[in-house]
Amino acid sequence: MPYRLSTLAFLFILPLAAKTYTVDGIVVAVDPAARTMLVSHREIAHYMPAMLMPFRAENATELAALHPGARIQFDLSVTKAEAVARHIRLSGAPDAALPAPKEKLAIGAALPDFALTDQNGRIVRTAGLRGKVVAIDFIYTRCPLPDVCPRLSANFAMLQRQFRDRAGEDLALLSVTVDPDFDTPAVLAGYARRWGAAPGWLFLTGDVAPLASALGEIYWADEGSIGHNSTTSIFGRDGRLAALVEGSNYRPDQLAHLIARQLENHR
Repeated sequence: MPYRLSTLAFLFILPLAAKTYTVDGIVVAVDPAARTMLVSHREIAHYMPAMLMPFRAENATELAALHPGARIQFDLSVTKAEAVARHIRLSGAPDAALPAPKEKLAIGAALPDFALTDQNGRIVRTAGLRGKVVAIDFIYTRCPLPDVCPRLSANFAMLQRQFRDRAGEDLALLSVTVDPDFDTPAVLAGYARRWGAAPGWLFLTGDVAPLASALGEIYWADEGSIGHNSTTSIFGRDGRLAALVEGSNYRPDQLAHLIARQLENHR
């Protein structure tokens, strides 16, 4: 009889047993009060396809280190009653493990003033971007690595297509060269044509060092080419840093989710 009872108890508990999945994604938003995070995640094997989805954290303190754009992993524990994110941790790393500049902006800091020249020879200033969502990455036209600058530019080209009704109106895409001595406006104009850049996607050159430093972009000469750590920053309509993605290995839809979140905010 005891054996039979224990067997029945096991059969009763079995449907409630949790399944655990490893989730890899990028944070889009954090709500500490609700103990939730909005995550653009990759496919969760044997559970769900890649999508944008909120997750509830078991331990609210694990949300404190997160910010929009942070790359994370966590264990998703799923029962019939609930799904809970556990052991949330920062994952991935910049393409180059280098100390961040002291001037690097914190989330919520304002975009500093700059004046750079675009591929059409026009001066682009911070003041001209007010009221727009702004995405900034760093590239150079002679980049030999297909998984760095070409990937970053392909991602911006995708954003331009996806947000074609917003680009140039309330969305600005800025690709800043880390090779300003070679990447003149004329050279950048050719590069822009190669990627089918439309109004709203500008390629900037000039004294880029102050802006690069503020956005945590580090670049250096490396055996005839230029190495850099590939940061992508997103500023909200208020001109403040809303998200920061490090590296070039993010999914394009993850960047699109971050931008869509900012475009949803009212002026």
